[in-house]
Amino acid sequence: MTALDDRLEESYGTLGVLRPGALAAITVAGRAVLENLATVAVRCMGVERSWSTSAPPVVNLADDGTFTVAGGIDGCALTAVWSARPVGPTGPASSGVWELRLTITNDGSESCEVSLMDPLAAELGAAEWNVLSFTSSWGEEFVPEARKLGEGIAIGSFSGRSSHGRHPWLGLHSDAAAVVVSPAWSGNWHIDVAPSTGSLKLTAGINPWEFSTVVPSGAAVTAPSVVVAVADTLEHASVALSGAVGRGWIPRSVVSEAMPVEWNHWWPYEDAEVTEQVIVDNASVAARLGIEVVTVDAGWFGAPDAASDWQEQRGDWAEVNTERFPSGLRELGSAIRNVGARPGIWLEGEAIGAAAVVRRTRPDIVALGDTRTREPGTPTYKPNTVSVDADDPTFLGYVCLGSEAGRAFVADALDRAVDDMDAVWLKLDFNIDPGAGCTRTDHGHGAADGLFRHYEGLYSVLDAFRARHPGVVLEACASGGLRIDLGLARHVHCSFLSDPDYTEHHLQVFWAASLMLPPAAMLHWSWSQWRGDHAPSQLDFAALSADDFDTTLRAAMLQRFGVSLRLPELRAELCERLAVHVDLFRSTIAPFVRDGVLTRLTPQPLRGGQGERNPAFQLSLGDRHLLCAIRLPGGSTPGSITGAFDPELPARATDLATGAGIPLTGASVALPAQGDGVSSWLILVEPSALSRIK
Repeated sequence: MTALDDRLEESYGTLGVLRPGALAAITVAGRAVLENLATVAVRCMGVERSWSTSAPPVVNLADDGTFTVAGGIDGCALTAVWSARPVGPTGPASSGVWELRLTITNDGSESCEVSLMDPLAAELGAAEWNVLSFTSSWGEEFVPEARKLGEGIAIGSFSGRSSHGRHPWLGLHSDAAAVVVSPAWSGNWHIDVAPSTGSLKLTAGINPWEFSTVVPSGAAVTAPSVVVAVADTLEHASVALSGAVGRGWIPRSVVSEAMPVEWNHWWPYEDAEVTEQVIVDNASVAARLGIEVVTVDAGWFGAPDAASDWQEQRGDWAEVNTERFPSGLRELGSAIRNVGARPGIWLEGEAIGAAAVVRRTRPDIVALGDTRTREPGTPTYKPNTVSVDADDPTFLGYVCLGSEAGRAFVADALDRAVDDMDAVWLKLDFNIDPGAGCTRTDHGHGAADGLFRHYEGLYSVLDAFRARHPGVVLEACASGGLRIDLGLARHVHCSFLSDPDYTEHHLQVFWAASLMLPPAAMLHWSWSQWRGDHAPSQLDFAALSADDFDTTLRAAMLQRFGVSLRLPELRAELCERLAVHVDLFRSTIAPFVRDGVLTRLTPQPLRGGQGERNPAFQLSLGDRHLLCAIRLPGGSTPGSITGAFDPELPARATDLATGAGIPLTGASVALPAQGDGVSSWLILVEPSALSRIK
């Protein structure tokens, strides 16, 4: 052991970065899980390379616990700085979560093309590994795939959106340890495990498919980072990851921390029935029920035509559809405030519709591509870009944020919409599959790094927006949940999990999304009233029992809470139940969502009557715990649930539906019998008075 080894072990504890030779390993209870962690993978001028063998890299440990390796790349003029930054505390309380970063600099006299830059290129420790990953498409996010690792796995995104096709998350677990890998990137990414000289090599980073970037002499490029978490089990590694993301990753602000409850017009009205009066009528009821934010979704912009299609006119944000909203945004925002709510607004800032005026007037900002922008062969995703131009296959349907003009256009659109509405909430959507991205060379990027520069540009636009508008909650959406990743999570307050929100589906996506994101970074409405024909989302609210309505609400209250309902038409009994749950969320549950850590107490429920039929979750905030149990169709009424808290500590349990105390035996909570129709329970577990005295 060297002095550096001693410092590393002191900094990280048993979940530590140690130093075999010049590189690093992550260990669990003294066993190496990832070895040679700092073996960078760089492809320069078509040749895959790593550290120079003639001059060993220099290793350093900073005061904040960041472990850095710097040196030359073999056979070229590139140098690299690789680092593992702890996300969360170091020392004995180490979270076991690291952000791996890689910056490449061209010290030569000529430009160099880089087509691979993986911050994670390590050897997987010897073990019988199992693997868990998730496929994703519209309305079918987070479909699990579990198997033995065997000879390896290769997953990634080719759609141009991080979670359309696959989610950027991989779990590896054995009988002794677990590793979670998550590329922090909103575009195309890859995770590969493949045989390599007697071991398994684990690599992750930006997808090299149709990607290369030219690094001029004296310039540098920083690769999208990769986050890894390690622990003894996959559940513990996931809890560590989401907890670290909540504490040290996602942006925070006063208005975001307040966890306002939101109403959105979309599913009951879409752009077919929405009008200024519809919004004001719903806002009046929302305010009376305690709902704080009323968000106007798509349909407010474009030509003054009540029959217009929002998808065709995306980009024409400077125009308000005065057939639907004759008073304009400013008066609409004032009307919402006058009834006691606060306004929010939807915008798809990156998108350009095929019929949009801006497509003709601002050709300089339009992303264009060629045949290379689409995945060859059988796609790993089903393209669902709406409003592309069948007569112009080069039109990609979005603003290229790799261009300075594109960034300025989108920034102005966001500012104008929020300022005109005096909004406190911005729902930022993205319904486009860019593929490999823009191939123009007059945008400030190269022919093969348009998507890379687009997402760098998006992140900078979002950061600048938050700085200019600290009083606005910034929500990300992408055809529901098709761009959920740790890259975007660093720049927005929350991500929308999926378009459909029927309870069984919601619990499937919530269970899996929480493997990566904390509750504060997730939003999904309770079961909405759908005017569309999506069969699983149909629900007769006129005939719905109060108990079943309660379940739709409670299932969606362990993260940011919102609804999309025809509030003026909701019968009085359900309005009363909604008001009770809004008050419960604001008074009791919101602090858990803001700062709590989620544990999954059961396996994942699945759509179509599959998977766990009695899912249960625990939100912990210090020594207080919120337990939620749901009985899905096909499930039996559970007599109790077992929490993931210390069974030895004196505690008391309270049924939040009635306020009554309920039996608690160790960590086992008896669920109160409240009638055959009850299918959901919210239980608060707190230290008893005796425990507090101690």
